Amino acid sequence: MKDLRILFFLLLCPLFCLTSCEESDEMGEFDNWEKRNTEFIDSIASVARTNADGKWQVFLAYGLDPEKEWDNEYYVYCKVLEEGAGTKNPLYTDNVTVNYKGRLMPTSNYPEGFVFDSSYDGELDTAFDVPVTLSLPSTVGGFSTALQHMVAGSRWDIYIPSTLGYGASAVSGIPVGSVLVFDVDLVSFTSMDRAE
Repeated sequence: MKDLRILFFLLLCPLFCLTSCEESDEMGEFDNWEKRNTEFIDSIASVARTNADGKWQVFLAYGLDPEKEWDNEYYVYCKVLEEGAGTKNPLYTDNVTVNYKGRLMPTSNYPEGFVFDSSYDGELDTAFDVPVTLSLPSTVGGFSTALQHMVAGSRWDIYIPSTLGYGASAVSGIPVGSVLVFDVDLVSFTSMDRAE
């Protein structure tokens, strides 16, 4: 009887090991998440600051002293996909009308980055998709910083370090320390005394 129990245990042991491996592979998606996000934004910062293709712009977070030297986490990195024909930029107090898709950094399960929020489904179709209006002060600091440098008709990929995103807060399934990547199409903006 004792030998039968040992045999039974030996037969079940590999099954438990396989189950354990599968669970750790799934959890591996977010292992060292904060460190990986820091490395990711540092790599984006390097590409943006080099600006080899001339499509990158780097902006210090709104409200910080430009005379001081800041780490990469205090800048927003923007890749210009299309430049609009507008001539004015939104102010921090303005409302913006945008199409956007927000995602996390690429991972093995989500090579384009997990989409956590979007104003449209699939690929953007400006003839079909309905933009949303947002108050800039109600958005994360990195988002409002970037939008204040765009003109109507522009479409940018915006890379926001965790510090200028949700930082140490886990929000709506976004893990702590996440870089936020937004594809933003600025349709228009309005304020009390002007519009573009």
